[in-house]
Amino acid sequence: MIKIQRISILLILAVMSMASNCNGPDEVAPFDKGSLLVNFSDNLISPSLSMLQLTMEQMEADFVEFQLNSTEANLNTLRNSWKDAYMTWQTLKPFDFGPIKDYGFKAATGTYPSDTVKIEANILAGSYTLASAGNIDAVGLHSLDFLLHRVDALSHFTGNANYMTYAGDVIAKLKSETTTVANAWSIYAPTFKESTGTETTSGFSQLVNEFNRDYELVKVAKLGIPIGNQSLGIQMPEYLEARNSGISLELLRQNVFALQQYYKGNSTSVGQSGVGFDDYLIHLERSMLDGTISDNFTAILAKVDSFSGTMEEEMNSNAQGLDELYNLMQGQVVSLKTDMTSAFGVLITYQDNDGD
Repeated sequence: MIKIQRISILLILAVMSMASNCNGPDEVAPFDKGSLLVNFSDNLISPSLSMLQLTMEQMEADFVEFQLNSTEANLNTLRNSWKDAYMTWQTLKPFDFGPIKDYGFKAATGTYPSDTVKIEANILAGSYTLASAGNIDAVGLHSLDFLLHRVDALSHFTGNANYMTYAGDVIAKLKSETTTVANAWSIYAPTFKESTGTETTSGFSQLVNEFNRDYELVKVAKLGIPIGNQSLGIQMPEYLEARNSGISLELLRQNVFALQQYYKGNSTSVGQSGVGFDDYLIHLERSMLDGTISDNFTAILAKVDSFSGTMEEEMNSNAQGLDELYNLMQGQVVSLKTDMTSAFGVLITYQDNDGD
């Protein structure tokens, strides 16, 4: 009897030892999300903010030169620096949390389409409060698309002092707010790097949510609405981003490219590579999902590169091609918004009206 009890005890101890030294079939060792957040903060977000500061400063300097010598050549120089700032903005807009959200920076910088009637009214009045909520669609980078690229823009600048002043005030506001947010981010960054949980208020959860939300905004606002996907096939070119300058497709491509690089943990500005969402999926043994997401991004960018005209020109001559691009982008939503976030244990908290 004693011998049987001794054998039973030994068996129990052996089983307990095996259980304590083996993970279950679905268990994976913890992923170092802290390294991911450090990479995003130090190598992706901070450099994008610094680059945006530089482009804003250059745009303001070019405006001052244009103000002193209002020639077509100087206007074109100003247009180029505005485009540089607008393209750089595409690399920062996916990070609408922390001070970027607290200061309403995304809305103040990137709202479109602009209310040109309101802009004209402000210019005519010569008095306005650009920081007011009522002027959110009369400021920002997109308002400069209208001011700098409208028909006979040079004559509007040279023939109307209020017009010149308004453009200068918009540019000064953009530069000032970029500096404010950049300084605030440097203070917030340590908090972000340590916020590795999956609760809705954590830095990691907000990063994943805003990454997905920005992707859907590219798909819907930059593409779906103008090409008529949200209006029973009726095209709505008035909703095109940067319609006056004709750089809508370039902005879309830069935005998608930034999201692709951030998925991989790569910087768009300094060539830095590091820990990204792809590394987390591979760690979770979801290599097939990582491959699908990577292939989808490659296919989307290849489709964008296949167009030779502006988006408005393609809407007139190649609507089917734009529909195909939209479908490619739609196909990525499930992989990112459902499969990836589920693997990460993150809850999507933003609302969309796209029906997906």
